[in-house]
Amino acid sequence: MAENLYDDVTRFWTGRPVNMSGMMSIDDAVYRFMSNEPFLPEESMKQVNVSVFPTQTVYTFQQDGVQLVLTFSTPAVWNYLYSFPVTFLSYYVRSVDGRNHTVRLYYDNSAEGTVSDNSHFVVWERVNVSQNYDTMRIGNFHQNYCYQSNDRIDWGYWFVQVAADPSVSTSMAFTELSRMSFITNSPLPPDDKNQPRPCDDMTPALAVAWDLGVVSPGITLSRSLTLAYDQVYSINYFGTLMAPQWKQEFGSAEKMLAEVNRDELIMTMDSEDDRITSQLYAEGGSNYTTISSLAWRQATGATVAVYNYVTDETWMFMKEISSDGDVSTVDVVYPASPLFLWNYNHSFSPIKLILLPILNYANNETAKYGLNVPYNLSWAPHHLGTWPVCDLPPNRQEQMPMEESGNMLIMLAYLVKRDGDLSFLEPYWNLLSIWGQYLAASLPDPEDQLCTDDFEGPSPHNSNLAVKGMVGLRAYAYLLEKKKETKEAEELQKMDLNFTKIWWLDSMDGLTELHSRLQYNLHDTWSLKYNFLFRQVMNFTDIFTDEDITRELNFYMTRINEFGIPLDDRQAYTKADWQMWVAAMGTQDQFETITDLVYSFADKTPNMVPMTDWYYTFTAELKGFRARPVVGGFFSRMLLNYAVKA
Repeated sequence: MAENLYDDVTRFWTGRPVNMSGMMSIDDAVYRFMSNEPFLPEESMKQVNVSVFPTQTVYTFQQDGVQLVLTFSTPAVWNYLYSFPVTFLSYYVRSVDGRNHTVRLYYDNSAEGTVSDNSHFVVWERVNVSQNYDTMRIGNFHQNYCYQSNDRIDWGYWFVQVAADPSVSTSMAFTELSRMSFITNSPLPPDDKNQPRPCDDMTPALAVAWDLGVVSPGITLSRSLTLAYDQVYSINYFGTLMAPQWKQEFGSAEKMLAEVNRDELIMTMDSEDDRITSQLYAEGGSNYTTISSLAWRQATGATVAVYNYVTDETWMFMKEISSDGDVSTVDVVYPASPLFLWNYNHSFSPIKLILLPILNYANNETAKYGLNVPYNLSWAPHHLGTWPVCDLPPNRQEQMPMEESGNMLIMLAYLVKRDGDLSFLEPYWNLLSIWGQYLAASLPDPEDQLCTDDFEGPSPHNSNLAVKGMVGLRAYAYLLEKKKETKEAEELQKMDLNFTKIWWLDSMDGLTELHSRLQYNLHDTWSLKYNFLFRQVMNFTDIFTDEDITRELNFYMTRINEFGIPLDDRQAYTKADWQMWVAAMGTQDQFETITDLVYSFADKTPNMVPMTDWYYTFTAELKGFRARPVVGGFFSRMLLNYAVKA
């Protein structure tokens, strides 16, 4: 949580250390380039650049005539690779002063990433993966799978693997001993046999050291290591433990590590990064490319793909990071959805895979997983449980009837529009009918309901929530139309059109600056109407008008502060994701203006934390939340343009 990789320890998003360190010896002078933990050199290499791409981050360091390029690569791409629990660290070393240099490299990580409390006991061992590799692993001594304790995992194993090579040595020992051995150019210590012991007792670490020998001008020497995390099980779905999806293909972490082809995966990531960033740049320039690349990593990192052996299919789940900790919160999936809906392939459609477990729960299908939790509400669920346990009864839901029903129907309608396939909805038509009829009966005024922006407090007669309900009802009519239930679809469309006319009459405000109100009953108010987006994406031109949206965008441009547009007139804070939803509907100038505001916030915020989506528009200071997947909404413009072209 600092400008340079060596200015802080590496941390979990909560701020708790999950330490990884790096050192380089140049002509017997030793410097650190990752972490500032104890027992590392005081002097660091100079970080001269860092570049963030959707699947890779590239650091460049320079010291004493030697350049180090360190790349972190994680294959977050839409195919079977998506669930791969691997990250590659690639080191590229070259002389930049025309001289020869002797160089050594060092890496280690503690067990902090495997326990929820550092007093927990850990164990470590060498694993026989292949004669081509040197593989170590460390993990909690007590493997309590999918135990609900806090945000940090408390089970599974962290692997470190390097190619077997005469220039490499590895050790599993007290961190201080390993680091001091490297600093003094001594052999790494022998493996520590004193286990199990607490994670914070003579902190055990997995360490790797390379002797690169002489680095000559004009030659780049490279080394790499593979980090992997075997969760063993990722989710407890109403009594059934579900393993990560990659185990369906490989069976075990050892087999996966033996067969993983680093060079092939790096090529795939390079290709995907080039494809994604070139499209982002063409749409919005360098600022849009930068914040969206960062958003990609943050949004995909909040999801997990598992294999459901009960129904023999892949499912996905999304964590509501920091604002709660819930499993697949529908009003978190929805703002994140533009990324996952835009970038997909037909064999791996993330939003469909995330919605299936929610549909199963709402459709009263949990008994076959071991825990019968009847769902009896007339609207869509809010979430499935507290990560990683899905077990929530309906009476403990945070009730957002119009919000979640609209969200579910809208996302499902887009999947059908994009893929032309209704078959996956066959078991759920009665459920969708219940939700659709609920919206029809509750509009045009949501009355006193919570919406996704519940942190702002009550907002009865919320006109933006009403837009959500109306677009959601139109989405249900669209599904009926595709199902050939034309009469009911037409009746709902007429009803919805009438609702939108009432909305216009009840929400319009202002004389010289015509705009919609925050609430039907509050004059001289306003709010960002981000819920218009899927009216555009789905091309529902029969409800609302293009002029409605143009008028709103023009008004918002008069409410700009230094780092963004407030969410509404009550506070000076805003939401980054909703701003980007609004920007997606604007002219190119409006889109780039709002994008630049969000970029400026991300660049100048004083809070060095994983990107927040909730911040103050005058100061760029964090209001709350961090690391949430909702920043997938930065891809709204990409989704809208894709949908229009399709």
